[in-house]
Amino acid sequence: MGEPWNYVQNGKPQGPVAEEELKRLIAAGQMQRECLVWRPGMPDWLKASQVPGLLPVPDLPPPPVPEQRSPFEPPQAVVLSIPEPSSLQAQAAVAGALEALRATKPWARFMGVLGILGVSVTVLGAILMATLSRGPFKGLPAPLRVVLPLAYLLLGAFQIPPVVYLNRYASRIGVLLESHAPEDLARALDAQKAFWKYLGIFALVMLCLYALLFLFGATMAALAHGGRRF
Repeated sequence: MGEPWNYVQNGKPQGPVAEEELKRLIAAGQMQRECLVWRPGMPDWLKASQVPGLLPVPDLPPPPVPEQRSPFEPPQAVVLSIPEPSSLQAQAAVAGALEALRATKPWARFMGVLGILGVSVTVLGAILMATLSRGPFKGLPAPLRVVLPLAYLLLGAFQIPPVVYLNRYASRIGVLLESHAPEDLARALDAQKAFWKYLGIFALVMLCLYALLFLFGATMAALAHGGRRF
């Protein structure tokens, strides 16, 4: 059974009592957990809450019952809780983004200027083809003298939108680096998005044209091969 316990309650020493009685008093609330207790063999008085085994074990809450869902109910979206970065992390991220845009600006401007030169050269070539009646264009058939200038003009027209988007992107980066305003960042990224969107659409159109040309060439080759057989 062990040594009996002595305790102090309301400034008055009590006991000795058996350990089961001491536990009953604590569980019933007749004795505070902060009361001092002692029994032979202990070097000093301790609070009852500091003695292992004296306090009653708290009842564990029942396990949660899973919610019964109907098999026909659509699944609910999972909401992820992403912790917000600290102020230092946010400042470092903003500084890194601004530095990356600062390094991007001269290259975007350089490609924009090259694009302007390319459009100018293409349009100039179309004008020369359409106006010069001598020189290297004199021996071309009449249809080609019309088709080639139009093809050059069409090629120049396709180059205009990405050139505009690149120069706009570079200009908006410059505004952002001066203002550090979120709306200016949104405008710069919007110009970048427009540039890549146009290139993506242009690439899809060219792939479709190449596929049509391939099918046309394959069909003509098959017809020519079949004509030789007969």
